[in-house]
Amino acid sequence: MSMKQWIALPAILLPLIAVGQLQTPAEQAQVALRARVTEFLQYHVDGNFRKAYDMVADDTKDDYFNSGKAQLESFKIDDVKLNGDFTKATVTATLSKMMMIAGQVIPMTAPSITTWKIENGKWVWYNDSKAGLGNPMAVGLPPPPASATPQSNSDNNGGLPKSFDEKAILAEAQSILQQVGVDKKEVMLATDKPSEDKVVFHNGMPGSVQLELDAPQVPGLTAKLEKSAVAASGNVQVVFHYEPGKTAGPKNSITVQLVVQPLNQVFPIRVNFYAGGPVAPK
Repeated sequence: MSMKQWIALPAILLPLIAVGQLQTPAEQAQVALRARVTEFLQYHVDGNFRKAYDMVADDTKDDYFNSGKAQLESFKIDDVKLNGDFTKATVTATLSKMMMIAGQVIPMTAPSITTWKIENGKWVWYNDSKAGLGNPMAVGLPPPPASATPQSNSDNNGGLPKSFDEKAILAEAQSILQQVGVDKKEVMLATDKPSEDKVVFHNGMPGSVQLELDAPQVPGLTAKLEKSAVAASGNVQVVFHYEPGKTAGPKNSITVQLVVQPLNQVFPIRVNFYAGGPVAPK
């Protein structure tokens, strides 16, 4: 090592040593644990369960190998609680994934609690049988919306249904699907002058959804989304515009389909055409 390198070495090492000294043993343990949990959950986002398996405790590897493993959409570590000697911990996270319910693919977000311990000098996930937590990737159904009150089938366990028979699952699926909708299912456009009408889509889901339009080709007619991505509790306008041309306008109504993904839910919107002045009130 050259003289210049020897002189520069303290300037490099001293900040690192200072940072290490500023961290308490609890802080150091929490930083190391958060890094391991992040790596473990990211493998489930990537679908790399083989690498995640290497981060499972020896006494839990069989359970993990034999259990169902879901690919996550995203995750967020919410809380870390260490035991007295920093060798075990409980981690609370929020997991998001897609679930198939009653033939519909629906985004689900739910809390997950996992237990961790030090094994061979590293944090590993293990199944604490006393805690009865089971598979950490088991993202359950979210609580029903405040407007829905099926108290007979749920308790205080996060709004989850007591029974998971076909009727209960269908009821939950319907409750979820009813959280998205449009303010009307018909629009009126004049054929003898430029005209415009709008439909408002509302997303009451806890997560965002994507919109797609499937419209037949009609000369002079445009159907446009204000934007395709709709955030939670957000609204988006679907704008229908007709510009008359040289030929006669459409004589019959048409149907434009508004598709909501990933729910694969379709809202048919009927486009009615008229000529000769304003439409009579209904």
